[in-house]
Amino acid sequence: MTASSGAPRHVTVERDGPVGIVVLDRPDRRNAYTPHMAVQLGAALVDLDRDDSIRVAVVTGRGEHFSVGADLDIDWRDPSVHGAEDLSDPSTAPWNLATPIIGAINGDAIGVALTWAMQWDIRFVAEDARIAFSFNRVGIMPDRNSLWLLPRLVGLSTAMDLLLTGRTIDGAEAHRIGLVSRALAAGDVLDAAVAAAHDIAANCAPVSTTATKRLMYEFLGETDRIHAYNHERRVLNWVRTQGETLRGITAFKERRAPEWGTTKSTVIPPELK
Repeated sequence: MTASSGAPRHVTVERDGPVGIVVLDRPDRRNAYTPHMAVQLGAALVDLDRDDSIRVAVVTGRGEHFSVGADLDIDWRDPSVHGAEDLSDPSTAPWNLATPIIGAINGDAIGVALTWAMQWDIRFVAEDARIAFSFNRVGIMPDRNSLWLLPRLVGLSTAMDLLLTGRTIDGAEAHRIGLVSRALAAGDVLDAAVAAAHDIAANCAPVSTTATKRLMYEFLGETDRIHAYNHERRVLNWVRTQGETLRGITAFKERRAPEWGTTKSTVIPPELK
């Protein structure tokens, strides 16, 4: 997934040491979604994932809104509008990237903006943000894997309610029902997300963090609990051979920050499955 060099810039990327901050950057349009934004967001996350110096990515919106969803001034009947993005390479899907992704939902997240955020690993939200899977209210069905994922996050009954009605809830309720990890004052969301990202980068071993993310998503589709148990055990034992366990324990005993020796790109041997 690559962004066209001639396309308008709807996403910008900032770096804060080991943390990459991806910003939905159309504040004059309340960060409304466009196909160019989708392509640029995907490309930004993939680029950060390829950089081993970036341990965690944070996605937020410029200004008061995260994103109010699709730009309604675009002609969505035009087939070329929908051709700008796809998932032809599954390795670029957010859940398949080695880098943990934190959504800093600093304001309203409507429609596609919300289903984007559902694909990421951790979500912080402004407690007064308007949150809505509003698709059916504008004559389209929910997208971006939300029909598969949402029941697994909040249960079938709640997912049916949110997706079929498209009703609006606030960030505080989103936290109560398990859509997000934390609900905070709007002005604190980005700072909290970046602080959490730095905490992961400093205190969590790259190889074990990536292994945890990969196995958690893999196990969403695993029906054999014993296989999952044994696969987890094999990967855990392999992680120990990478030296990070000793480094972590030594740092803990010496009351200092750990000095990790792996990268997020360290590959789990396929035979461990």
